[in-house]
Amino acid sequence: MEEEKSHLDEETKKEIIQSLNNTIGADVNNLSGACSLESELNRKKASLQSILSASSDEVPTKLPSAIKKAESNSKQIDNIRDKRCHLIKKLESFFTRTEPLTKELDKRFKDIGRLEEVVSYFNMYSMMDDISNEMKQCKDDEQLVTLYTKMKQICIENQKAHQAAHLKEYTHYWHNVLKDHLTKHYEDVLKQINWPLSSAETPQLSKEVLNKFSNLTRYLFLIQEPKDITATTSTGDFVQGQDPCLPVRVLLRPLKKRFAFHFTGSRQTARIDRPEWFLTQTLTWIKDHQEFVKTNVQPIAEKLQIKDVNAVDEFNAGLIALAAERLHTVLGIYNTQGTKGEMLDVDAAFAHAVDETLGFHKELTAITGTEVNSVISVLTKAETFIVWLAVEKKYALAKMDETLGSDQWVEPVAAGVGAAVGSVLWVPRGADWFITLLKTIEDRYAMLPQPGHRLQFLELQLELIEEWRIRLTQLLNAATSTLKPDSFLMPGPHPLIAIINAGHYVRTVLLQWAHSLHYLQLHFYRRQFLQYTQQQHKDDEAGGADMDDSESTSSLDSDDTTGDDTTRHGYAEAKEDPDPSLSLNEVEERAKTQALKEVTKRRTFWLPISLDIDKRHGWAHVAGVLRTLAPRAHHARSRPPYATIKNQKWHAMITMEARALSVSSPLCAPLSALCARLAIATAALAPQIAESLRARLATDVDDYIFEEVVLESWFNTGGTIQFTYDVKRNLVPSLSPLNKHTPHTKPLPKLLEACIILNLDYEDARHLRSLLLKQPKDGATTLITNGITHIEPNQVTRILNQRTDLSDVASPSSVMELF
Repeated sequence: MEEEKSHLDEETKKEIIQSLNNTIGADVNNLSGACSLESELNRKKASLQSILSASSDEVPTKLPSAIKKAESNSKQIDNIRDKRCHLIKKLESFFTRTEPLTKELDKRFKDIGRLEEVVSYFNMYSMMDDISNEMKQCKDDEQLVTLYTKMKQICIENQKAHQAAHLKEYTHYWHNVLKDHLTKHYEDVLKQINWPLSSAETPQLSKEVLNKFSNLTRYLFLIQEPKDITATTSTGDFVQGQDPCLPVRVLLRPLKKRFAFHFTGSRQTARIDRPEWFLTQTLTWIKDHQEFVKTNVQPIAEKLQIKDVNAVDEFNAGLIALAAERLHTVLGIYNTQGTKGEMLDVDAAFAHAVDETLGFHKELTAITGTEVNSVISVLTKAETFIVWLAVEKKYALAKMDETLGSDQWVEPVAAGVGAAVGSVLWVPRGADWFITLLKTIEDRYAMLPQPGHRLQFLELQLELIEEWRIRLTQLLNAATSTLKPDSFLMPGPHPLIAIINAGHYVRTVLLQWAHSLHYLQLHFYRRQFLQYTQQQHKDDEAGGADMDDSESTSSLDSDDTTGDDTTRHGYAEAKEDPDPSLSLNEVEERAKTQALKEVTKRRTFWLPISLDIDKRHGWAHVAGVLRTLAPRAHHARSRPPYATIKNQKWHAMITMEARALSVSSPLCAPLSALCARLAIATAALAPQIAESLRARLATDVDDYIFEEVVLESWFNTGGTIQFTYDVKRNLVPSLSPLNKHTPHTKPLPKLLEACIILNLDYEDARHLRSLLLKQPKDGATTLITNGITHIEPNQVTRILNQRTDLSDVASPSSVMELF
């Protein structure tokens, strides 16, 4: 019993316990319920034992019956197995007897299949021949086009090797026949329309002519060959995309003939030094015809549901390709004649052609509303682009030398920061021209589609800026060497002032450009290029780990050179790795997005003279170099002779009332000369440079008078009053900033604090001196409390000791002699 219980699972145990609880209930003394449960269980046990007993003498039980059924089923299975074996033997015998017949039938069926293919093959040829004969006899254009469409469909449906080749040739033959036939009628209708059109005449077309034109245009669209069966044709390098549709090709024929007649050969209109003639004519044709093509050709293609057909763009591209091919020929002739010496000024002709081409591209974009780069692609070909850069640099340097060599370059003009109404003119003519030159170059190359080409022009701009800096530096050295005290009192602008203003103006403009979307994009492209280059160097180093030491050393030197070049151009090395899977369009979009974010982020806190901006943008190193020109402004002034003030006897002056005071006589002449020169410099210099000059002068005057006068002189009450008057009523107003928006700062802090010290009451002065001598820390705190922050405590003590009212008997005899 214990073993049986051990085999019961938990679920069974729970069911038994639940059944006992339901039968007996909660009354443990219910013996009658327990006896009835025992009787029921014994009855079930006896019933199960009788069923499972095979030797029971009672009525047959379920177990013997099941055994008999199993034995019967086993016999049936054996019989079926025997039948299966017998059938397998019969089938094997049948297959052996019928194998020759099966092979023969397979052979016959294959022959039948080949014959059916031959029949289908000949039926197809017969059908094509019938269609061809019917087309030969047909005189109706509509029916001819319908039959050809049927033939074209058969060709598309049958793509087996030999069959497809034959059908393509057949279809192509009839395509040419129909094309010649319909083109002839099409040209007749174009003559009725007076094609090519003229802008001076507005064609008045009858309804019959327009119907003929529409029908023939529709026929030409329908007989176009599919792309997969189109015969290969050689196209020029300047035709973008696929060949134009058939109606557009026919429309372009008379224009191509006219173009070749007028602008090729030896005619006067084909002069190679006048590229604007064929470029202007091309624009005129586009203006005159694109509206007609848009109105009368494109709707037919849309009605026929022909995809990938834009008649206007294809028509314009065909005309542009003519101009591009001719331009390429003209530029090639320039190089050839320049090499042979047959042309006097090849560079001037080339520059003129480039100007006309860029103007053509702008007008074309305005007319068509789309960016078409086929003409620009002529200029960006390798050999032409190199010449373009060289010519740009040559003429820019020549113009720079011509401008700086003229005496008029120093004249101020109304440009740049000083262009506001009522403002002082300070931008030199030469600096304004140089900025215009850089902006013109930017406008010329901004339309180039490839970032690499734009970066090369950016390098050209940087070279020109460096050349400008070198020339300004040379002029600055020459002007400084000939500087005299009265140089700025002479009439007319001084070269040194113009040089300083030029450097400041160029730097200011470059810092403004550092925030433009154009240069931020170029900065992004340059960084991407440097990342790719550095990654290539790393890959080369990893792949060349087994090379010898000499090769490894040369590779490292190459890497160092690349890093120096990166630093020289001011581009920070990016930390993230480049993604080589990005396409050009993705790079363009990514550059534009990052540039817009950068512009938005910096728009609110831009500062014109921000060193942080200098470090983070491509123009930074240029602005940093030009910044060195500004401090040279302080060499443009001559120091007033302050030495006479030093000899003033401040210890022996008479005490006077405030209204009787006047400027000290030794200070009058130097201060007058200083104010005169400062006024002239303020009127001529840029506002920021003038404020910087005024602040620098104030610092120099403050340091000199404090060190040579205040620290070296004794002051009595009268001297203190006079010195305070000179400082607060004369020096401070003369050197205070003129700009009301300038942050309030004390122009002469040391002298003003010296006046505070000298004007302290006797007791306060004695207490302060005692405090500084005995308790320096507390004394320093007291000085800060009184607003004395620019003078050292030991200097304060020295000034207090040189007050005559605080002098004692212990003073040196040399000092006492002053009294």
